[in-house]
Amino acid sequence: MTGQEPKVAFVSAWLIVSSIALLIMLSPYVLSDGALLSASRAFQFQHRDQKQCALCGMTRAFIAISRGDLDEAFVLNRSSVALHRILLTNELLFTIFLVGRIKKLCSRTVGWPSSNLTRQQKRRQRHAIA
Repeated sequence: MTGQEPKVAFVSAWLIVSSIALLIMLSPYVLSDGALLSASRAFQFQHRDQKQCALCGMTRAFIAISRGDLDEAFVLNRSSVALHRILLTNELLFTIFLVGRIKKLCSRTVGWPSSNLTRQQKRRQRHAIA
């Protein structure tokens, strides 16, 4: 096992989870409220002790967040706003990572200048082109 394998495995798992999270975060903007609520019924179950779990009301809370109603989201599930912020931060990092990878790939295949150049090297490239 090389030193890169755990890193590759972690990044691969993170990419998969982030892609799924992105779909979940975009779904309230693409699907109707009724479609989301009917799809989420597949994940509902009866609690034996009649207490709500940590995810109870999360679908309705995320729908409320998508409408900009943070107060209603907080009432539906107290941790929904915090979870939404965590997922948004993750999706921002996910996007930055993907853009960086695409730039890196394009710099190899198309010949775009690499972003790893120092300021002085970039300045020389600009002057050489002009």
